[in-house]
Amino acid sequence: MDMFAPSNKYLHHMKKKNIISLTIAFAFLSIAITGLLLYFAIKPGPVTAIHVAFGLLFIGFAIFHIKNNWASIKVYSTQQKGGSRIKKELLVAVVVSLILLAGVGFGIPPFNEIQHAGEELTKGERREGSADRTMFVKIATNENIKGSHLNFIIEKNDTVLTPVIAIWVEDTAGNFMQNLFVPASTIALPEGETNVREAIEEGEATNVNLDPALLPQWAAKASDKTANFNNATPTDNFFLNTNTSATAVYNVFLLVRSGNTQETYFATIDASKSNAFVLRAPKETLLNKAILTLK
Repeated sequence: MDMFAPSNKYLHHMKKKNIISLTIAFAFLSIAITGLLLYFAIKPGPVTAIHVAFGLLFIGFAIFHIKNNWASIKVYSTQQKGGSRIKKELLVAVVVSLILLAGVGFGIPPFNEIQHAGEELTKGERREGSADRTMFVKIATNENIKGSHLNFIIEKNDTVLTPVIAIWVEDTAGNFMQNLFVPASTIALPEGETNVREAIEEGEATNVNLDPALLPQWAAKASDKTANFNNATPTDNFFLNTNTSATAVYNVFLLVRSGNTQETYFATIDASKSNAFVLRAPKETLLNKAILTLK
């Protein structure tokens, strides 16, 4: 046996250190990438989930890394000759970390500006870009009503921040039949605030009871003004699953309001001719898409 050959115990120890180091490297790379995405406020659910998962992985393996390299860390931190004495490198690292912690924690300039710089750079792009445009939420109304199942795809224009929408059914003679979507409230933003997501996340947006006067065409037609959705109209695009007792041929109206602008989208529904219908408006400036499918 070669006396200089590494022992099995040593090889096992080295493999263990290699696994820990490589895992930490991959975790760091994932945290760095997702951290940049979050810094620029590009934060869909998967980005946050990946950032958190790899952050926990990084912490776990970092503990093993510190344990394996504790002797080296002590050498970096203290001088053993002439008595144990803390090195200035450790003091610099501690001071820099404390300054950063205090600056960010208390919002001291310029840390506060740096913290929000990425978000400010992409505020316009996020308001007008594809991230918001392609995000859909799912909601349901009229679940206790027996009849036809209707599925709506509602995609708003990028400039529409806090839409107010009502959807209802009329017969072919123009008589009101049923509400399909009526929100219980509307979103009120602080004066000058345009970042809806941030205002909602930080609790700055408030919900106020729906004023039917905001939707005059619906208010003039609807004999029933009871809300069937216990919140405000989603600020994201949304899928609406609902039911109607209307049969044969009927008309569906969608009234959307954004600021002082409102539009009415309309389609005549005849299940004998098709199972998919596009709701149209004369100008179509507030919604990019309003599609109804029969289930």
